[in-house]
Amino acid sequence: MIINKSQALVETKMKTIYRKVVARKFVAAYASSLVLMVISSQASAACSRVDITFYLDKGFTTEQITTMCSEPSAPAAAMRNNGVQPDSQLTDENALFLSRAIKGHKIKRNTDSLQYTLKKFCIVYGEQDNFGFAPKVCPDVIFSISLKGLVVLDTGLEYGFYGEQQIQVKSSTIKREIIGELKEKTPEERELILDAFEKGNETAIPVRDDYSMERVEQVLQEISN
Repeated sequence: MIINKSQALVETKMKTIYRKVVARKFVAAYASSLVLMVISSQASAACSRVDITFYLDKGFTTEQITTMCSEPSAPAAAMRNNGVQPDSQLTDENALFLSRAIKGHKIKRNTDSLQYTLKKFCIVYGEQDNFGFAPKVCPDVIFSISLKGLVVLDTGLEYGFYGEQQIQVKSSTIKREIIGELKEKTPEERELILDAFEKGNETAIPVRDDYSMERVEQVLQEISN
């Protein structure tokens, strides 16, 4: 009999905890839906439900989320030309959004650049073997993209109809640093790898599947100098 009472007590506590969890999820889902309805009523809405839920979890107000998920009434360049400084809250929200949307690691945005690290950035180098395969190395690479002259060239999937979401950008300066400097490779191999390594002032920024490329493009345009 004592065992049955203990079991009943445990079951009661578990049911209470379950109801609280379900209630929290319901409130979050309802709030997300409500904000989504408000934002969707505006023609320029550019956030997905995932974006809205994330910002709600972070404590942003409905007004802040609506502002962030709506295109500005005037282009960022025009605002700068008129001497209007961007709101610091909006700037912080843009940095926060990019830190979640970019499919990378250690994502940072400072006053003049956007930085992130891509894990296993593969580089094919050297000659192909008899089966048509060339050597490949996949180091971690740090990207630093200058905000000066940053423009979006294109958006789409990596291989046209499939692959990860990518935003092709161009900037006045794009720096790339291979972590570890390929120390395990011979000097000859390093030379071949560096020769095949991505260069120039264009690159593709990977975007997580559950984020809107249109919204990421908008934020990149807003932070460009």
